[in-house]
Amino acid sequence: MEGDGLMAPKQRPQASKSWAYAYQLNPPQPEPRFAKLKILLRRARLAAQRDGRLWTGQVVMEAHITHILVVTDAPDEGRAVDRAIDAELKRLKMGFAITGPARVSLPRGTLSRRPPKQPARSGGGSQST
Repeated sequence: MEGDGLMAPKQRPQASKSWAYAYQLNPPQPEPRFAKLKILLRRARLAAQRDGRLWTGQVVMEAHITHILVVTDAPDEGRAVDRAIDAELKRLKMGFAITGPARVSLPRGTLSRRPPKQPARSGGGSQST
């Protein structure tokens, strides 16, 4: 509608919107039980990357509970992944609860770059380098 004096408003770039939610597994589980689940998380992350989306999942093991933390830009679009995670946890007979998605603010590039690995520290013996 040029010429009528009205101009389309300029679209501003949207701020990056990220959401986080977690699976809480209680009691804590040993690392070997998560092999297939970690493959599932990696495949979901790669599929999201191919589609230009943000989705990443991480198993976090603590003394009293194990978490699967998920960060995504579209919590309502990850339902197939969530169903697959649910099915694997049920197959492993792990009790779990899921938190609702919470909005998080991430600096740009936070999930795209991993920090450099630090060499393992030893409490006593000497290491040769």
